Amino acid sequence: MSKISAYYSELPSSFADFVDRMAHKARPYVAFTALNAVWRGLDKDARSILDVGCGKGEPMRFINRSKGFYTVGLDIFKRYLRECKRHGSHDDYILCDVRMLPLRERSFDVALCIEVLEHLERGHGEGLIQSIEKMVRKQVIITTPVGVYKQLYLDKNPYQEHKWIWSPIELERFGYKVKGVGIRNIGGEKGLVSRLPKIIRPLCHIVWVLTGLFTYFYPMLAGHVVCVKNLCQVHE
Repeated sequence: MSKISAYYSELPSSFADFVDRMAHKARPYVAFTALNAVWRGLDKDARSILDVGCGKGEPMRFINRSKGFYTVGLDIFKRYLRECKRHGSHDDYILCDVRMLPLRERSFDVALCIEVLEHLERGHGEGLIQSIEKMVRKQVIITTPVGVYKQLYLDKNPYQEHKWIWSPIELERFGYKVKGVGIRNIGGEKGLVSRLPKIIRPLCHIVWVLTGLFTYFYPMLAGHVVCVKNLCQVHE
């Protein structure tokens, strides 16, 4: 095969990767996606945000894109924190296990727990919710998948395994207002997206948004949930 033909043979894959990346970056700006719902539900009067299990920092780069909040990223995986620092996702960082948070009570206005609960056993997840609520003054926002959502490892990170998938009813019992995002069985290792060629995966993003118009009000059918609890009245 000539160099020219080899170059053109790679174009579809490269183009597919580009389209998939662009769709991923655009999603938070679209209504009825998880990060957009987090942003809309966020207490805009808050001054400080604790990002529990911050990962690579992508959610916070969207949420604090105007740099209006003081933010702290907390994660157990060093490589993720290095990635956050490289992009300047947060103001400060803490390397620790979320099951043993080393923070004072009422030390932040808001805590975000984005795609973290599913990586803990149920008992540890309950403990994390209770610990987070003690550490914030105003609000806790949690996002997590719903239904069967298998995942083992990502990025060679042993902490990425899914151990317990919460139901909307369980989270409502903790006093959270729960809204659905997307539709079941699209994401995850066994989901529809993982079986499709990259070039048509953006169509799944469109389906995800459109179904969100319905599952927002019926979270039991959703792929993910966004859960908000305002604590001002509780503390009073």
